Amino acid sequence: MNESNEFLKYLINEDIYAIDEKSEVITQPDAVAETSDGAQKEEVTSVQEPVVALEKPAKPTNEILIIFDNPTAVNLPAADLDYLGKILGAIGKSIDKVDFQNVAATTPKTAGYVHVIAFTPNHQLPIPSSTQQYVSTKLGEGHLIIADALNNISASTDLRKKLWGVLQQVFK
Repeated sequence: MNESNEFLKYLINEDIYAIDEKSEVITQPDAVAETSDGAQKEEVTSVQEPVVALEKPAKPTNEILIIFDNPTAVNLPAADLDYLGKILGAIGKSIDKVDFQNVAATTPKTAGYVHVIAFTPNHQLPIPSSTQQYVSTKLGEGHLIIADALNNISASTDLRKKLWGVLQQVFK
């Protein structure tokens, strides 16, 4: 019987990996290119990327998240911010007690918020497309209100009435 372990490659068709508790990255040949005469020409290997633990999302600093879409700046325009202050004052809240996220700059993260108000139909939230504007909807453990942009609401009496109606229901 042949003492060499060469014959094992014909008996075992599966990859065998040696796992070392101390190493995080293991490389194994994916394939071996052979010439027509059977000699090995080169070994093709791949490297597994190390597993990165994802950080837990930061806890929100406030209960209310305001989502808006402003592609020209990071913050809300001053006129919209003033109008939002009036809206929040009407429900007993302050502009200083809300968090803001601009969907033009980042994907919104809503985990941990009690109330999320999206002043844009382009909110990029993972909700069904059939979700209606100016209707309170469950979003995780909180409430979601989708409304038009603040400048559109300030210009329309009908939109102001719709927003006021849903805010009264949610912030009783």
